[in-house]
Amino acid sequence: MYQVFASELTEKLLAEGCTPESFAVLSRQSDAYCIDKIWGEWAVFYSERGIDSKPIYTSDSETEACEFFYDYILKQEHWHLVGFFKVEAEALELESMLDKIGIHSIRNDIPAFNAPNDPRYRVFVVGKDIFKAKEKLGSLAITYT
Repeated sequence: MYQVFASELTEKLLAEGCTPESFAVLSRQSDAYCIDKIWGEWAVFYSERGIDSKPIYTSDSETEACEFFYDYILKQEHWHLVGFFKVEAEALELESMLDKIGIHSIRNDIPAFNAPNDPRYRVFVVGKDIFKAKEKLGSLAITYT
């Protein structure tokens, strides 16, 4: 069994391609899983809009709680936004570029961004593919129009 401590947890999760918005270590983040020491006990819980849910795991041991949290967060699918476009053709071009370098992308469009019939086209990659996308494409094609 490996040992993970709270002081290194964030760095380890980011190195695995986890999205930083999906978790918080020794703090709270809205709509994220959190790990914190509460009343002398380590707790893993979900925090939504400033309200903490009932813990899904508790332990007196920092390493056991951190190992649980690490494994729990790694099991989730972590999407990274790599393109945000007003024109669908630009999203399609990015998807094609990603496909050519062996990176699977996911489209999740917004049909009414500011008003009805005002779509935005979003392209995501999952997990560690964010590192490969940055390496192969350099500056990613994220535009906010």
